[in-house]
Amino acid sequence: MRFYEDPSTIYLDSAKAGPMYYELLDWRNKYEKNSLIKKSQIRESHKDDVIKVEKNLSKFFNVKTGDVFFSNSFSRGFHSLVSQFKGEPSFLVLENDYPSISEAIIKNNFNIIYVKNDLYVEENIKIAVEKYQPDFLVISVIQWIDGIKIDLNFLKKLKSNNKQLSIIADGTQFCGTCEFDFNNSPFEVLISSGYKWMLAGYGVAFLLVKKDFYKNKFLQLNSSEFKKAIDIGHYDMLAIGSLEFSLNKLSTIINKIEKKLYDLSKYVKVELENIDMLDSKIKMRKSHSTIYNISDPEGRLYKHLTSNNIICSQRGTGVRVSFNFFNTKAEIKKFIKTLKSFSLSP
Repeated sequence: MRFYEDPSTIYLDSAKAGPMYYELLDWRNKYEKNSLIKKSQIRESHKDDVIKVEKNLSKFFNVKTGDVFFSNSFSRGFHSLVSQFKGEPSFLVLENDYPSISEAIIKNNFNIIYVKNDLYVEENIKIAVEKYQPDFLVISVIQWIDGIKIDLNFLKKLKSNNKQLSIIADGTQFCGTCEFDFNNSPFEVLISSGYKWMLAGYGVAFLLVKKDFYKNKFLQLNSSEFKKAIDIGHYDMLAIGSLEFSLNKLSTIINKIEKKLYDLSKYVKVELENIDMLDSKIKMRKSHSTIYNISDPEGRLYKHLTSNNIICSQRGTGVRVSFNFFNTKAEIKKFIKTLKSFSLSP
């Protein structure tokens, strides 16, 4: 995968958008040109093409006993899912998790219970589940603001000890960062947009759904009925084709990506701690993603970084930086050096 390189900038913003790369751009250009020439005929095989991508996603994420569906974003997919629930289900949600989660639940007038999202997030979830006995836990595997990665082994144990609990995951900041076995995960449903770590561009998201989920007392739909509720309207074959293209690329290097991201995160964590810029919430955690949020309540650090051509985002009360497998050690060192120069400034 060859990415556009601008020697004057450092891209540390994959948590906002995974960048386009040359091979995908070439494929998309050819598809668009083909569309220009063939017009409506380009969609003659689109149903078979969609089934092919579904199978590739099933293989990549090991969806042995379930289905794959498409939407255009996590938000649309989750809203469509929640709107299918009947009765009065209760939902457990983390404070400051991705806003679309709580918005969809509130829109449908369902009971929502918030859990404190701090250093003890897993213990807080455990206590809340025992206390409130919710029907659903909806959670981002990797938190969008500060990159906290929820312990999947904890969620497996939680699920095992609470048979009534269904867990729905937002995998948008997670899918594409490591190998993931959906069949052996604690999730009944995982929804992920494709434009971040899957490097597929905008306009496509996928839902992984286990067969047992259709038996949920608040759902009561079969697979084909569920598909009609989620897969609404025409398929965007440019977007779905882009997802398949990137999927094929990632499948051959996902182990290397996982190791590279682990090493980068470990290195950055140590460096941030050395200059006293590591969030105390992250210090005691055993593992972390490659998304970090550095305190910046007045926005001065963000201005300093961007003026030094480091592309990042403002999230919460800090600056969010996110490292991907194409980032180099030299870029990270330059980023740390820029942070040090800020800490020394008056």
